Amino acid sequence: MNHPLISVIVPVFKVERYLVECIASLQNQKYDNLEILLVDDGSPDNCPSICDQFALLDSRIKVLHKQNGGLADARNVGLDYATGDYIAFVDGDDWVASETYSEMMAMLQANPDLDIVCCAASRMRQGEEVETLFSYYDTSVIKPSEEITRRILLDEIGSHVVKGLYKRKCWEKVRFPLGMLYEDIPTTYRAFMKAEKIGFIDEPFYKYRMNDEGISNTPKAIKPYYIYLGFKSHYECAAEHFPEIADRCCANTAQYAISTYFHYCSEGSKELEPAVPDVLQFMNEHKNAILRDTHMPRSRLLALRLYYSSETMFKLLCRTFHALGLQKRLGFGMK
Repeated sequence: MNHPLISVIVPVFKVERYLVECIASLQNQKYDNLEILLVDDGSPDNCPSICDQFALLDSRIKVLHKQNGGLADARNVGLDYATGDYIAFVDGDDWVASETYSEMMAMLQANPDLDIVCCAASRMRQGEEVETLFSYYDTSVIKPSEEITRRILLDEIGSHVVKGLYKRKCWEKVRFPLGMLYEDIPTTYRAFMKAEKIGFIDEPFYKYRMNDEGISNTPKAIKPYYIYLGFKSHYECAAEHFPEIADRCCANTAQYAISTYFHYCSEGSKELEPAVPDVLQFMNEHKNAILRDTHMPRSRLLALRLYYSSETMFKLLCRTFHALGLQKRLGFGMK
């Protein structure tokens, strides 16, 4: 049977507590024709030496040491060096079940017109499964790329890049934007657009660790703005290729535009100041489409209506809600 090479890209930064488990889960795959690319993103702990030690013992492991540039940069370096016929991504504090690539590759080889296979994931805390993620379709379901891309743009299917095993062609001229958080959002749909058909396996092969020190759980006022930028790229793609969903994508973007402005008005964050002209321009230019949407969370819709009726009153209420600690109750606590 054809036994193509899979390049698994693992960004490594400040994960020395978890890295051994991550690497071991790749070494122990039932599908063994792997190129394991450990991209040391200038990690200041023992991660670089751990990577080097594993590479000495396993010829499938290649270590790429680089200056710190962030998760997007590390993934891009991995993509530049990858030689496999297929591409996969695993974050350095997560791990995968031993049958992950054997099962995903089996589906790919049984269906030659597939370009991507997606699996589900488990959110893990202290070794226990908390919930199942990425469970979108039953096992063996195959969908056209256009349908799945549309659902990603609508945020009905998440943009998490780690759920997929991709033919190499999907990543030709597709790279993650540097310096962004949530860099999957403006990137993953572009890889899916290059595919023809997508297959699904409803098994939680990917193990996502709930890491209190990870990006998702680290407070940053700038986070809503990066998500806004990601969904803005979804809107721009929809406007060009899927105009029938452009208004929905516009409204999704507006949710994070108003959230960004809420945090700026309530906390006066200097970090957010450069973002304000962009989000205000977007909300003002697309007012009619935004207010027509019927799927928006009530808190975001009320905030947008208040902003459109009186920006001065909006700013006053933002500061008041923040002072009283009410913003989380209103759904604006995500930072």
